[in-house]
Amino acid sequence: MSPPSLSAILCTFNRAELLSRTLESILGQTLDQSNFELIVIDDGSTDETRKVVESFERRLPLRYAYQANAGLASARNHGIYRSQAPILLFLDDDDLCSPNLFEEHLKTHVQYPDNHFAVLGYVALDPNLAEKPVLHYVTEVGCYLFSYPNLKHGDVLDYPYFWGGCSSCKRKFLIEYGVFNPVFRFGCEDIELAYRLSKNNLKVVYNAHAVSTMVRDISFDAFCKRLIRQGESQYVFSQLHPDAEVQKWTEMIGAEEEWQRIEKVYEAVIRSARELDRIANLKLELGLELDDVTIDLLHRAYRNAFKACKLKGIDNRRSEALKTENNKNSGLAIDAFSKDGTNQSV
Repeated sequence: MSPPSLSAILCTFNRAELLSRTLESILGQTLDQSNFELIVIDDGSTDETRKVVESFERRLPLRYAYQANAGLASARNHGIYRSQAPILLFLDDDDLCSPNLFEEHLKTHVQYPDNHFAVLGYVALDPNLAEKPVLHYVTEVGCYLFSYPNLKHGDVLDYPYFWGGCSSCKRKFLIEYGVFNPVFRFGCEDIELAYRLSKNNLKVVYNAHAVSTMVRDISFDAFCKRLIRQGESQYVFSQLHPDAEVQKWTEMIGAEEEWQRIEKVYEAVIRSARELDRIANLKLELGLELDDVTIDLLHRAYRNAFKACKLKGIDNRRSEALKTENNKNSGLAIDAFSKDGTNQSV
C-alpha cells in the first residue's frame, strides 16, 4: 500500500475526556481515511487514555504508542519517527478539528510544495469559553495564547509563527534539518525548533480556513502556572541560543532587574488580579455587563500578573543554573585542594 498523504500527530497526557472529543472530531474529516494516518503518542498517562484510544481503533486509521512521561518535545519526536506521510500535522489534545482541517493543510502544501514551507492553521475558542474574561484577554488582547488579530489569510510568516499544536510541515525538512529538542518538556519547544529551521529558510503560510477549536477551560491560576513554566523554558531557550534575536524573543533583556523590582510585591500582584478576575466572572454569571472601567482595570491586572509570572519562571531557572554552577565550581575547588597535597590527613 502507498503511504498516506498526511500524518496527524496527536500527543496527549492525562486528558482522556478531552481526547475522546478530539478523536470524535477527526472522524468527520472530509479527507478520505485512506489519505491520512493518526498517530497518538501517550506521554505516560495514568487515566483512561488507552481505553479511549482503543474505542476508536476500528473507526480511524490510528496507531497508538505509549512512552514514559518525557514531555511534549519528546512525544512529538516519537510521533515524527513513527510517521509515514510526507506532510506532518501536529494536533493538540484539547482541540476539536473542523471537518476540512486536514484537507486545508494539504491544499496549502500543494500550493507551496518546497520543503521549507510550513502551514499555520487558525485556532478558535469554543463559544462557551470565548466570553470568559481571562481567555478573552490571553487570546484577543494580550495574545499570550494565540496571536491572530494581526494576521490575514495567505500571509507568509517567519519562524515565530510555527505553533506546535496547529501547524504542519514537510517531514523531509524536519528529518534533514532537525527535530524537537527534548530538553523542553513544555513551552518553547516549537519556536526553538523553528528558530533552528529558519537557518534553512523556514517560512510559515497562514491558512485561516484550517480551523480547530480549543475546548479546554483555563482558569486565572492555571494560566499563571502555565506562564511560570513558559518563563522557565524561555530561559533555557535563551541559553541555547545567546544571540540578540533570541534574547529579545525570550524577553531576557532586563529580566533580572525587572524581577528584582517585582519580587517583593509578586504575591500582592497575583492576589489583586485574582480578585478582579473573580469579581468579573461573578458579574457575568449574574448577567451583568462589564463596564469600560472594570475591563480596563482587569486588563491592567492581568498584564501585570502575567508579566510577573513569566519573570518568576525566568528567575526560577536562572537560580537553578547558578546553583548548579556554584556546586560544580565548589566540587572543582575541593578536588584541586585534595590534589595539591594539603588535605591528606583525612
